[in-house]
Amino acid sequence: MEIREYLNNNLENLKSDLARLVKIPSVSGAKDGSYPFGRECGKALDEFLKIAEERGFTAKNYDYYAGSADLFPEGEAELGILAHLDVVPVTEKNWTVPTYEMTEKDGKLFGRGVEDDKGPLLAAMWAMKAVKECGYTLKGNVRLIAGCSEETGSELDIEEYCKREKMPSKVFTPDAEFPIITTEKGMLRFTFGGKLKPGTILSLEGGTVVNAVPSEVKAVLRGRIPLPKKENVNAYFEDGNTVIVCKGKSAHASTPAQGINAFTELLAYLIPVAEMTAEDRKLIDGLLKLFPKGETNAKALGLNVNDKSGETTCVFSIVDLHDGQLTAKADMRFPVSLNKAKCSESIKEAVERAGFSLLDITGSEPHSVDEKSGFVQALLKAYSDVTGEPAFCKAIGGGTYVHNIEGGVAFGMEIEGQDNHIHGDDEWVGADALLMAAEVYAKAIIGVLG
Repeated sequence: MEIREYLNNNLENLKSDLARLVKIPSVSGAKDGSYPFGRECGKALDEFLKIAEERGFTAKNYDYYAGSADLFPEGEAELGILAHLDVVPVTEKNWTVPTYEMTEKDGKLFGRGVEDDKGPLLAAMWAMKAVKECGYTLKGNVRLIAGCSEETGSELDIEEYCKREKMPSKVFTPDAEFPIITTEKGMLRFTFGGKLKPGTILSLEGGTVVNAVPSEVKAVLRGRIPLPKKENVNAYFEDGNTVIVCKGKSAHASTPAQGINAFTELLAYLIPVAEMTAEDRKLIDGLLKLFPKGETNAKALGLNVNDKSGETTCVFSIVDLHDGQLTAKADMRFPVSLNKAKCSESIKEAVERAGFSLLDITGSEPHSVDEKSGFVQALLKAYSDVTGEPAFCKAIGGGTYVHNIEGGVAFGMEIEGQDNHIHGDDEWVGADALLMAAEVYAKAIIGVLG
């Protein structure tokens, strides 16, 4: 039986496996007993390992940091496929289908994680199974590695895995776009803030994760303040104060221009409110100096650079202001011609000029892999052979799961130009896209190890 026929015959099994993972709300959180990223991530890993064993793989749990499924019970893994089980939080009221129940409509599968990254994880698993069941002989073992904390950006899951196992010499992740990503920008995430004198603005809060454009922010102003009407802004009175809820549009931090930042929209909206104090003005002016409305290229931070790997991007993503204490977070992706040291210095200077203190900054340098290597060329051939589309290498805004893995590349499974609402409402994946990706991964395994 050929790979494509085998996968077509097992589509319902793949969907059934995916439904089992989607129903677990595996948002990575605080340590809970033996679960380093919370009980739900632990449950998701247990379920994945159970599925893997049911499908004939040799499964292993690495203290709930990560798990693995080996194609063969013996032999060191020569090829690693790295995906993740954790998902970003949801705002359930904004979904038109259940968030943690896989729903199928017109060939589309909906639910948190179907595209990022539970669906790709299982497409890779079924690719491995297809290679084995269809009788192909490989020169080495294949290991599917499932981490539990990719969305937090901590990379602790992979760090802990590498303390327990050697990472395979060849690694790809299906946690990005086709055809293949060999160059990734560097990344910095920084926290800033300080103590402010409470004024008209009593509180300001919003954003869920640092690596996404915030889609909703809420402010509470002291007293009853008449406000002008504006699309996407809902203002009302509550307990003697004025509450403002501003909506934007979520997008991934690597492509912020595709979203609308609710924070900067709200700040610009608040400017004409005459009753605000001097401290309030200072707060708003300072934040807008760092993140002007509509700007996503870090120009205000002095880091607007555009080279072969793309342009600098920056997202003002999380804010918490209560009792005069401000804590805010941002995510920046920088091209290969910049480095962490230069970016960190420029950010610190800009934050302090705006009247705040830089509280924390972490990140990684850009990542690049030789496009002419045999490994990369085998992946490109697999993609082209299955899809009939041109295969090429590209650079992105940084931050795939292999960013800090030497020689690692990102290989699908998102289709370029297709909006699957990753990190957004009504996340979906096409059943045909799952099958296509599984076939590409099967051909890639054969090309690399056959």
